[in-house]
Amino acid sequence: MVSSDEETSRRRSRRLVIAGEIGNAIFIGVLYLHALLWLNTLNCEISEFKSSPVRIKRDTKQLPVDLEDYTIIIGQDTIIPKNVLDRSCSQVHQYCSEKSQRLTGFPGARGSPGDQGPVGPPGRRGPMGIVGPIGLVGEHGSVGEAGRDGKCNCPFPDMYVQRVPIPGPPVIKIEEKMVPVPVVVVKEIEVTKLVPFEPTPPGFGPPEGWAPGMPKPGRTRKLPRYSTVRPPPTPKKKTTQPPIHVVPTEKNLTMDEWNAEMNISTPRPYMGPPTLGYNRKECILAAVGIPVLHAESQYGRVGSWMRDALPNSMKTAKRRWVTDGFASPVLYEYEDERQLLDKVQKIKYYVDYLASGTGNVVYNGSYYYHKHGTTSLVRYELETGVQVEAELDPEMSHVDCGRLPDHTFEECNATDRHVWLYDRPHNYVDFAVDENGLWVIYAGADSETMKMAKLEPDLYVVSRWDVEVNTTDIADSFIMCGVWYGLKSAYNLQTQITHAFDLYRNDTIPGQVEWYNPYQGLTMLHYNPLDARLYFFDNSSLLSVNVRIEEDLPEYIDD
Repeated sequence: MVSSDEETSRRRSRRLVIAGEIGNAIFIGVLYLHALLWLNTLNCEISEFKSSPVRIKRDTKQLPVDLEDYTIIIGQDTIIPKNVLDRSCSQVHQYCSEKSQRLTGFPGARGSPGDQGPVGPPGRRGPMGIVGPIGLVGEHGSVGEAGRDGKCNCPFPDMYVQRVPIPGPPVIKIEEKMVPVPVVVVKEIEVTKLVPFEPTPPGFGPPEGWAPGMPKPGRTRKLPRYSTVRPPPTPKKKTTQPPIHVVPTEKNLTMDEWNAEMNISTPRPYMGPPTLGYNRKECILAAVGIPVLHAESQYGRVGSWMRDALPNSMKTAKRRWVTDGFASPVLYEYEDERQLLDKVQKIKYYVDYLASGTGNVVYNGSYYYHKHGTTSLVRYELETGVQVEAELDPEMSHVDCGRLPDHTFEECNATDRHVWLYDRPHNYVDFAVDENGLWVIYAGADSETMKMAKLEPDLYVVSRWDVEVNTTDIADSFIMCGVWYGLKSAYNLQTQITHAFDLYRNDTIPGQVEWYNPYQGLTMLHYNPLDARLYFFDNSSLLSVNVRIEEDLPEYIDD
């Protein structure tokens, strides 16, 4: 049975639930009415907006009469005062009249063509066109006149010959002359024979009694002493006309048949090592000209520049080469001097070894240099890249100061290195080229005297010399006509070439020649027999100077 209290609590809870549901229903109804009223208000505003009258543009054409008198209508929305328009138009017309122009209106009908005007001046010349194809080969020209006879019309081959008298009685020759009547002249003729003779290099051995260092066999002349004041020449004696030589010759005779008939023995070919031979050009330096500036080096103040002294083509003869610093593994090549002036390089040769010093040369298409820190010389062929290495002298000076990572040299004492060549650091070998070929100048490790050697192109040493000159007493040197010359200073503006030594006569030549250092920093001096000029590198400047030599000198007797 349920008690009365529980029944009462249940009734109360039912009443509360019913009251809550009624309250929720009333609240929802209120929200619905509120939303309905808000929507009605919004619809009213939208309908009022749609029912509002549209704004009509005013008709600008319907204006009062008094306003049209003072204004001008342009288009539909622009009205400007008439006086402003009149003032603007007058300014425009005044401008057009001053400029002799007219206002551009609507294009009219095309008019009739006018008279032809005068011919104008000729225009500028256009660029040159492309070279056309090569034309056909022309016909052969007419045969020219016969040339003059040569110096020798004998049937012998082209070789050196000398006449040797044959023992026995002279031959009587009878000639007939008209002076002005016929006269018979009888002469005694010395009988001689032609003996073939070849110089020593290459092919034939030297004559009997000839030794390296002696002059060329045959008639030679004696050069005067190398001095600024020359002694007066001794007048030559008058020579009588040599006798007429009668040589029995027959046409269509071979050289062997002629030798057999004349009882002449041909010397056997010389198969031994190369010899010094004779001086191919005898001359003495008399003076130097004014230095010529060719270009400026695009690298440092120290270096060298060179020209091939024995080129094998015209292209090679035009090329120039430059090195940088006291030691460099790179050789820079320029197509010609114009490219050198514009600093436009063609090729960079990276040789296998470090080239020491600034005395390197290019000779017969090869680059000759001293291998750094060794006693070896290297020949590097520029076209093929093939190189030849040979030792020059095991006792030569070659030990230098240590090198830093930036390719510069460390500072070291004189006891830590060998003596330098010249009054210039880090230089041990200086190549030279003259009319006789390739030379090399170097210093000894134990002595401070100058050493020189004659080289073959394959670096074979033909002969050596020791010159009693201190290696640090001169600034640079070169060889010309078989004579070694030494420069006194590389830093003085005015200096002299004070040393000269004839390598073929083994004799010192006294005297001096004035020299000029324009930039007072000479680091390379070479003679080039191709154009007979001295090339030198002076403080980043690439210069050359011509030389004046004394070649055809009169003979005289020494005191």
